[in-house]
Amino acid sequence: RNFCNKLWNATRFVLMHTADQDLGLTDCTPDACGSSLSFSLADRWIVSQLQRVEADVAKHFADYRFDQLAKAIYEFVWDEYCDWYLELAKVQIQIGTAAQQRATRRTLLRVLETILRLAHPLIPFITEELGQKVAPVAGRIEVGASATIMTQPYPKADLSRCDETADAWVNQLKAMVNACRSLRGEMKLSPAQKVPLIGSGSTVLENEALVSYAPYLAALARLAEVTAVEALPDSDAPVQIVGNFRLMLKMEINLADEKLRLSKEIERVSGEIGKAENKLGSE
Repeated sequence: RNFCNKLWNATRFVLMHTADQDLGLTDCTPDACGSSLSFSLADRWIVSQLQRVEADVAKHFADYRFDQLAKAIYEFVWDEYCDWYLELAKVQIQIGTAAQQRATRRTLLRVLETILRLAHPLIPFITEELGQKVAPVAGRIEVGASATIMTQPYPKADLSRCDETADAWVNQLKAMVNACRSLRGEMKLSPAQKVPLIGSGSTVLENEALVSYAPYLAALARLAEVTAVEALPDSDAPVQIVGNFRLMLKMEINLADEKLRLSKEIERVSGEIGKAENKLGSE
């Protein structure tokens, strides 16, 4: 039930941003679309992940492992498409150029339409209902046509569309977002409170990469701004290390309050250790 709700909400979001929009729905690939479409690394990443899950699904069908098949589709839809790509797409639609926005809308729609065909053997009634709304917008069937998702070809993986560069870029971004969220949790910041982030790489190229991550970090980690510097300033604020990057929230730290907070945390953890030792020491 939760999965179907997640898929339905994703469909609503995609149709809201693609219906009556120029999507560049021509027979072209991300590398051969001219200036009308500019696919970002995030767009390439979700297409890359889609190819891999299609390959996994084909293998699970061949092995009659329908449990693994359902798991692969579930994790791709829930974790990659809904939890990450939709959020990245929001940023691209807000700040991208016309060509970037068109490419993102096209990717949103085409990947969703493929998901519905991919999941159809598992949840046929849901995918049929959603497919009737999505397929005409995606150019798969004509509006008002009697064709159903059952007559459409089942997705097949094209592993030549896997993009290692895009995969690495998004994996790095995910790690940074999670690090920023850990910093927020450590500082007990409310979700509504936005604070600046200061980041530093070990090279000029890494600092330039940090700048490219900035709009996504700001949106996904609730940051006021992201600044790349050669070295982090001296501060009592906590720091997260992600690969060669060092990340720090720019905020004033009250040393007395912070010492009190850490003392309480040490006391709590020590109590948990004592409870665990007592249990382990009981025959």
